[in-house]
Amino acid sequence: MSHLPVRQMVLYKHGVGFFMREGHISGQDVTLTFRHDEINDVLKSLAVFDRAGGQILGIHYQTPMDREDRLANSSINLSDMGSLRDLLRDLRGRQATFTIEITPGSHETYTGRIIGLDDMGQTMAQQVRNFGPISDPDGITRPAVSMLTHDGQARFFKLSDLRAVQIQDELASHDLTYFLDTAMSEDSRRSVALRLSEGEHQLVVNYVAPSPTWRVSYRIVAETDPNDKTQETGKALLQGWGLFDNRLEEDLEDVQVTLVAGQPISFIYDLYASRIPERPIVQDESRIAPGPIEYAAAKSAPMAEGIFAAAAPADFFMAEPDDAPRFFRKGYPAATGIPDAMRTTQPAAEGTEKGEFFQYVVTAPVSVKRGESALVPIVSAEVSYQRELLYNPAKFAKHPVAALRFKNSTGLTLERGPVTLVEDGDYKGEAVVAFTKDGNDVYLPYAIELGVNIKDEMTSNVEVAGLKIKDAYFIFDEYQIRITTTTIENTTSKPITTTLEAAMFMNYELFDTPKPDTETLNERRWRVQVGAGETVKFVRKERWLNHRREEVRQLDYKRLQQFMQNRWLDQSLFDRLSEMLDNVSKVQKAQVEIVKLGDERKTIYERQQQLRANLQALQPSGQEAALRNRMLTQLEASENRLEEMDRRIEELERQITETEARVNAIIENLGK
Repeated sequence: MSHLPVRQMVLYKHGVGFFMREGHISGQDVTLTFRHDEINDVLKSLAVFDRAGGQILGIHYQTPMDREDRLANSSINLSDMGSLRDLLRDLRGRQATFTIEITPGSHETYTGRIIGLDDMGQTMAQQVRNFGPISDPDGITRPAVSMLTHDGQARFFKLSDLRAVQIQDELASHDLTYFLDTAMSEDSRRSVALRLSEGEHQLVVNYVAPSPTWRVSYRIVAETDPNDKTQETGKALLQGWGLFDNRLEEDLEDVQVTLVAGQPISFIYDLYASRIPERPIVQDESRIAPGPIEYAAAKSAPMAEGIFAAAAPADFFMAEPDDAPRFFRKGYPAATGIPDAMRTTQPAAEGTEKGEFFQYVVTAPVSVKRGESALVPIVSAEVSYQRELLYNPAKFAKHPVAALRFKNSTGLTLERGPVTLVEDGDYKGEAVVAFTKDGNDVYLPYAIELGVNIKDEMTSNVEVAGLKIKDAYFIFDEYQIRITTTTIENTTSKPITTTLEAAMFMNYELFDTPKPDTETLNERRWRVQVGAGETVKFVRKERWLNHRREEVRQLDYKRLQQFMQNRWLDQSLFDRLSEMLDNVSKVQKAQVEIVKLGDERKTIYERQQQLRANLQALQPSGQEAALRNRMLTQLEASENRLEEMDRRIEELERQITETEARVNAIIENLGK
C-alpha cells in the first residue's frame, strides 16, 4: 500500500490503533492488504473518502471458504511440488502453444491440443526416436510431453526442452488465474479492493486495526537546592517517552503519531467469515388416491400456511462523509457524486464526543522502519520536589523507603510507567510513576532507608456508644475499634520526616487522631517529624459503628446497674426496668415454687400407692385393725395436703399470669 501511505496513527492502550492513509490515485482500482488478524476490525471500521470529488463505487474482498470447496469447480488444481506436471495434466485436450528449445539458443513453436505427460522408458524411447526431437541414445528414462498438432501429428517433446506454454483456451486460462488467487488467499494476508470512478483521486482511508499497546517510560534528572541545608528539596526535569512498535508491512515516513490513554469500548466482531443459517427441512406430503365415498365425508383440515419467510437482502449503502462520525471526517471536505441509489437519510440523532480519554500528540512527524520500534517524547517539564521517607507496612515492613514527592504540574495526565532517577549526577534508583491526574501529587519511592526502624502494633476492642429500646429489644450501638501504634526509631545523625501511609478500611473512620496530611482514594498519609537519634510513637485510632440486638427479657440486675453507671439510661427508664425485673423475679419465684410443689405431689402419690397396697394386705379386725386405721389416717392427711397444694398451684399460676401481663405492659411502653 505504498501508494496510500500512513499519514496519521492514533494508538490506544487497550491494543487497537486508528490509522489514516492518504494518497493520489489514478484509475479505478486500489487494493489494500491487511493481516489475517486485522480483517474483522477493518471490515467493521473501514471508511473511504475522495477529496478530489470522485465516487467510491464499492469495496470488495474474497469470500472466505475452505480451499477444497473453492477449487471444487475449477479445472486447474496444482500441487506444491509438481506444479508444471499438474498444469500439463489439467490442460489435457486444451489448445496451447509450446516453445521448444531444439538446440541451445534455437527455439521453435508448436500449436495444438495437449495429449498428456509421460515417463518415457527405454523401449518407448526407441519407438519414438524417428518421430522427432525426443532422441534418447543412452536409453535413460526421461519425461515427455505430447501434443496433437494442427496437421494431425502426435508430437513428443522432452519436458526438459519445454521453455514456455501459452494457453489458448480462455476457460483454462481463467481457471489458472482463479487457482492462483485462491492460493494467495491461503496466505496470512487478506486483500480488500476499492472500486472507484474514472479519473484522478485523492483518497483518504480510515480504519481501526489491532496494534501492540504503547508504553511509557520516564526519566528524572534532579538537582538539590544548594540553599537548603537539609538537602531535602530541589528542582528536577521530568521527561516522558512513549514507546510503540511498527508492525505494519511498510516503513512509516513522516507520520503524525498520537498516543491515547483511556478505555474506549472495543471488541472483535466476526464479519469476515461467511455463514449460512440452518433452516428446517420440510418433507413433501404423500397423497393416496381416495376410494369410492359411500357416506358424507368430513372436510379435510386446510393445509397450514408456510411460516418461514425468505429473508430480504440487506440494503447496501455508503454514507456520505458529512454523515460519517467526526472522528473520521474531521477536516475533510464532503465527497460528491455519490449515486442517488446509494444515499441514505440523515440520522435521527447525532452523537457527541465525550469520554475520559487523554492523549499525547507528538508534535514532530515520526519515521519508523518496518519491524522496528521507536521512542517519542511526550512529556518534558520542570518540577519542584521534596524528598520524603514513605512507610507502608503492607508494601515494605520495618523500614521506610526514600521517595521524591512533587506535584504534577505538566498540564497532562501521567500514564503509569517506570522512571529512572538521577540526582546531582548520581544514579539514585528506580520507581514506577502511578497514573496521576494533572495537579495531583506524585510519590516516587526509589530506595530503602535502613537507618530508620519502624514497627506497627495493633489492638482492638468493642465499646458501646449508645442504647435504645425498640420492639422488646435493646438496640446497642457498638464501636469496633482498631488502635495502631507506630514506633519510629531514627538512628541517623540528622532529623527526618517520615510519611506514614495507611490503607482506608471500609466503614472505618478516624477518631482521636490527627487529620491526615494527604488522602487518596485508598490511603491516608501523615507526616511525622523525628529528631536525630530519637524515637517517636504515632497512634492511629479507627472505629466502625455496628448495631446489635438483645431481648429485654435477658436483662439482669447487674447489667441494669452497669447501664445506669454508664449513663445509657435515664432515671425514669431505670425505674421501669427495675419494676420489670421485680415482676420477672416474682414470676421466676412462683415458677420455682410450682416446680417444688410438683415434686412434692409426686412423692405423695408414690406414698399413697404404697399405703393402699398395705391396706389390702391387712385385716379389718384383730391386731391388724389398729395398724390399718393408722394407715387410713395417713391417707386422709395426704389427700388434704394434695388439695391444699392444688389451691396453691392455682394461686401461683394466677399470679404468674397477672405478673406476666404487667411485664409485657412495661416492655411495650419502654420505647415510648
